[in-house]
Amino acid sequence: FSFWGTGIICFSQNSNLNKAISYYEDYERFSDLKSFSMAKEKIDSASKNPATLGKYKTWFYRGKIYLANFDLGLKNEMNKSAETDINKKIISAYNSISMSDMDEALNAFRKTIELDEKKVYEGETHATIRVIASNYGDKAYANLVNKNYTDAIRFYDKSFDLKLKMGVTDTAALNNMAISAVKIKDYKKAEQCYSKLIEMNYKPERGYLSMIQMYNEAGDTASARMVITKAVAELPDSDVLLIEQINLFLRDGESEAAVKSINQALVKTPNNHELHLVLGQTYNKMAFPKDAAGKDMIRPANSMEFAKMAEEEFSKTILIKGDYFAGLYSAGIFYNNIGADMLKQSENIKDPKKRKTEEDNADRLFRKAIPLLEKAHELDPGDKDTMRTLRQLYARTGQGDTEKYKKLNEDLKK
Repeated sequence: FSFWGTGIICFSQNSNLNKAISYYEDYERFSDLKSFSMAKEKIDSASKNPATLGKYKTWFYRGKIYLANFDLGLKNEMNKSAETDINKKIISAYNSISMSDMDEALNAFRKTIELDEKKVYEGETHATIRVIASNYGDKAYANLVNKNYTDAIRFYDKSFDLKLKMGVTDTAALNNMAISAVKIKDYKKAEQCYSKLIEMNYKPERGYLSMIQMYNEAGDTASARMVITKAVAELPDSDVLLIEQINLFLRDGESEAAVKSINQALVKTPNNHELHLVLGQTYNKMAFPKDAAGKDMIRPANSMEFAKMAEEEFSKTILIKGDYFAGLYSAGIFYNNIGADMLKQSENIKDPKKRKTEEDNADRLFRKAIPLLEKAHELDPGDKDTMRTLRQLYARTGQGDTEKYKKLNEDLKK
């Protein structure tokens, strides 16, 4: 009696599995939602009963049915969306839908792989898991677009790991994970993602630059320095990374190190007008050092040597690019400042002849600055600093009654 009873129970549960498959196939052929509802009911029963929960076929069809249930839900969300653009409609749908059915499907297919020793469904199962991975990626992207960065990271992680197990490295997912992590200030996670991309040799220069920018914006100068040092060591031919190192040295007041790095960069790009300008500005700071408050500090014994090197670099800058506003302005201000310093120092000279000589030297520098700043003013007529300095120079060189002085004065008043 008990033998027949056990047989009836087993048959009943096998019947649930077979009916689930039959109802699901009817749904696939005829899009019959009633059949689909019955398929889900039957597969839920079959996956709970001891007689069928150990069968790989149970979990394979449970995966297919739950994946189909997710697709129906996604379609429903798309129909509800008021978006007219198809891409925005898809993003809106993924942003709204729960991923619980997708999670169930994934767990079912993992169970299929575990139980399917003969690998009957291996090919189809792996192909479907790839589809699931893409769905997680789409969900992550929808979260990223909607600035839900924490969930974006969670779903990109799922998508990336699934694809990685199938031998596919999703660099886009890693990059978007890093972007999301930066947004929520999870810099450790962001660095992990960027480091993986660099290890894979996927746009390493961009990866390093992203990390440098991330730490600079966070005010973490120690981490930025570590990344820059590592980046330049690993990519010594990268001009942009070398520029970042130069900026670091300049920011931290390490002028000699900056000069060394700039000259290193100029070996590769000798006609880089921006590098010549930065080198000139660095020599200028070394010649006339100032403290954090902008007050003059004691000048080094070789101050005039540095000033001469600064002048040479400013000249090279303008020679390479004659219409470079920053170069023209920097050179003009350089001559103006040297001249002003001479004029100030001449006040302490008691000998009238020597004082007159210094005043004349200052005047020559002022007149040297004027055409440079006039050209800079032509390039950027609205720059007030250029206009004010020019007006001052006209007055100092006896041109206060000229039309150009008067026009400049009126323009400044406006």
